Amino acid sequence: MLSSLHMEISDVEHALLDVDTSVINYDKLQKLYENRPLQEEIQAIEKASAKVTKDEGALDKPEQFLFELSKIPHFSERMHCIIFQPGFTENLTIIDSKLNNLKLTCQTLLSEKGVQSVMSLILAVGNHMNGGSRVRGQADGFNIEILPNLRDVKSQDNSTSLLYYVVHSYRSLYVPSGEAENAKFPLPEPADVGQAALVNFDDVLSEMKKIDRDISDCSKQAAKVIQGSEDNQQPFKDIMDKFLARANKSLKEVRESFAECQTQFDQVCMYYSWKPKSGKEPTPKTFFSQWVAFTSEFKDVWKKEQQRVIKEKVIEAKLRIQQKRALVQKPPTQKAKPEGLVSFASEFEKLKNSSNF
Repeated sequence: MLSSLHMEISDVEHALLDVDTSVINYDKLQKLYENRPLQEEIQAIEKASAKVTKDEGALDKPEQFLFELSKIPHFSERMHCIIFQPGFTENLTIIDSKLNNLKLTCQTLLSEKGVQSVMSLILAVGNHMNGGSRVRGQADGFNIEILPNLRDVKSQDNSTSLLYYVVHSYRSLYVPSGEAENAKFPLPEPADVGQAALVNFDDVLSEMKKIDRDISDCSKQAAKVIQGSEDNQQPFKDIMDKFLARANKSLKEVRESFAECQTQFDQVCMYYSWKPKSGKEPTPKTFFSQWVAFTSEFKDVWKKEQQRVIKEKVIEAKLRIQQKRALVQKPPTQKAKPEGLVSFASEFEKLKNSSNF
């Protein structure tokens, strides 16, 4: 395994002492760390090395490599601290991205005018369809569980759906005619809603706690290096001090973002009066699952409407071009010269109106 990494011990020493991964990257250091010699193995190699004489020959190449590696001050702790950094950044970025997406999706559902207009249309259409009922025909709101079912409500001839009618009505009422083909989508993007539905607050909390423990462990490993390596503290000490300070700050910011996420999610659930039928506390999965299919199907119809508008404009433009060509190609009409009595009467009128008459 070690031979496949193609590493020189001098390069490893440089990487560990100077915290420089320009020659040996993180992946190779990770594999080396996974195959690092344990204390018992180091002791066995040292005994074998002490017995080596010219007659008995030298250590095998892998053993010689591990023997020299063990001579680097606190090689294991140094490797741990170095390879922890990119993994930490990646894991925290993933969590932060999830939380930011959930916050933005909640904000869209809470404050975007397009969402409010779509919901108003659905309520108005629902009240009209239930006009014969005193209770259902005068509703002030509706349960968002009906959103995925709008596509299934068909017209009498089965040619269109309630979802299509809502999309068409929204575009007619709220989209200026000159912006029809480039109108802004009024709902959250389906992909964002789908990602928001995957967020599990308990899992995120566990992940943050694990990252906190990992930072603490890394800090302890760094302290061992610093306290036990008076001659080789720098630049390791300065680099790790800066990293650990930045890591703790970043984790604090993500924790604050997590608290904001929970608050906004509670607000959006309250705004839409959402309570799962199971009676359990709302979760992003139970809430956003009501929106995933709806936003996706709404966007499909939205795109079709945009294509229809573009097609109509193309047809209108072609028609105008044809009309202009027809006018250019048509010869100019000339007045026919009057003859006979008509000609005589015309000439008489000219003479009568002249000053010589």
